[in-house]
Amino acid sequence: MRKAGIVIVASLLLFSLIFGGEGMIDTAARLIPPSLSEPFGTDMLGRSLLERTAGGVGISMAAAALVTLFSVLAALVMSYLCTLPRFPRQAVLAAADSLKAVPSIVLALFLSSLSGPGFMKMVIAISLSHISDITRTAYSRTASIMSEEYITASRTVGAGSIRIFIFHILPGILRYIIMQAVSVFLSAVIAESTLSFLGCGIPAPLPSLGSILSEARPAMLSAPWLIAIPASVLLLLGTGLSLIAFSFSESDPSSEGAHKRKLVGVSEISSDGKA
Repeated sequence: MRKAGIVIVASLLLFSLIFGGEGMIDTAARLIPPSLSEPFGTDMLGRSLLERTAGGVGISMAAAALVTLFSVLAALVMSYLCTLPRFPRQAVLAAADSLKAVPSIVLALFLSSLSGPGFMKMVIAISLSHISDITRTAYSRTASIMSEEYITASRTVGAGSIRIFIFHILPGILRYIIMQAVSVFLSAVIAESTLSFLGCGIPAPLPSLGSILSEARPAMLSAPWLIAIPASVLLLLGTGLSLIAFSFSESDPSSEGAHKRKLVGVSEISSDGKA
């Protein structure tokens, strides 16, 4: 399952790198249906839908990658700060939860109303609304590890917070941060497409899957490929990321699915013993 998801995402990334672009405006070639010369057809301005869809995939993945990077860095910083004896953990968690209370769409609309839509403003808005989940995951795992006796023993022999974080905390939380990062990446792709569809994400003329779908609304009945093709690509990207995220949750020994599999295995052994 994970391999299938990685193949899908990698193929779309390669598709973006090879064919991605803004597309040249050619009003004489507007609304051409898919053909050998234009596999995806053209939009209302005569731009190649193949180039714009591929470019939109690249921009969506770039925005999601930045959101994920910011979120992971925030989680690692939170994990390190939790190793400090007098760090106000609850105050920081309350601040993170307050950011979660503000939807990324509302925050992006506010930022775009100040100085117009922009790539980095959209990334910041999405990041602020996703930091809470991954920092809470990092905090819960760090708090669990910090309660172990070997951490107390390490402090007794003079180990500092940096050493404890690098050699004890980081190996214990890295798996869970990666799992959460995949989910954040998927959520960021959806959020970016939604914001661009509403006009407060990627500014024109840069392509985005959301803005392509928004631009296609006036002609979606006469030129259905303008909606069907970008929507299918977005669905394929979401499917690939979902397969990767689901494979991580399935392989997590603390997940519900893994717990059920363990119970099934125990029941099978018990039945064999009785037999």
